[in-house]
Amino acid sequence: MSLWREISQSLERQILARELTPGDKLPTEFELSRQFMVNRHTVRRALSDLQEKGIVESTQGRGSFVRRASAPMRLHRRPRFTEGVRERGRVPRTEILRLVVKPSDAKVATQLGLRLGEPVIYLERRRFIDGEPTGLSQHHFSHARFPGFVEMYRARGTITQTLTDSGVPDYTRQRIWISARLPTAHEADLLKVPHHVPLLVQRYLNVDGVGRPLEYGISRAATEVEVDFPALV
Repeated sequence: MSLWREISQSLERQILARELTPGDKLPTEFELSRQFMVNRHTVRRALSDLQEKGIVESTQGRGSFVRRASAPMRLHRRPRFTEGVRERGRVPRTEILRLVVKPSDAKVATQLGLRLGEPVIYLERRRFIDGEPTGLSQHHFSHARFPGFVEMYRARGTITQTLTDSGVPDYTRQRIWISARLPTAHEADLLKVPHHVPLLVQRYLNVDGVGRPLEYGISRAATEVEVDFPALV
């Protein structure tokens, strides 16, 4: 077997055994050369093989990192994270990072049709698929409209169920703004991604069944996620 293939398979086994996880930086070419007692050309061939397989990504001057698995993401008028992930045969989980009532800033007040400073429920979450962190999200709701939201959400665990039990059986996405930027150090740590990997940022407005502003939110995900843009349905 070729030396470069032995190195490639050795690193791949470490990744499959989760000795190296998505976002981890691989040893440098120099370190791998010493470890396997080969020249750097052989190491580069091994890393190129892993990159062709989509297992690692290499960036000039930054090194090679374990790449997270691709996860198709679709844009729908009725976005439901938990249901969508389960339909793909995968396991979703959501973690509360912060859940408080606070004054609305100008952007949130404008989107929700509130006066500046009116209290809003602020929910910040981290999402997981099959145990891997895949996204961060911020959600804003009118506190006057949903005074019991905080307690209800903690009991029910999903926004959809909380809204249903609050008298909003259905809601849709009316507007969405999409951009990209590099993660902050805190975001990179929470999502376990290298600092040079851009985040896909979605700002959106959800409305209830009669078109009344319901939720203003911001979501962030690493751009390794494969994004499909079908007609919104």
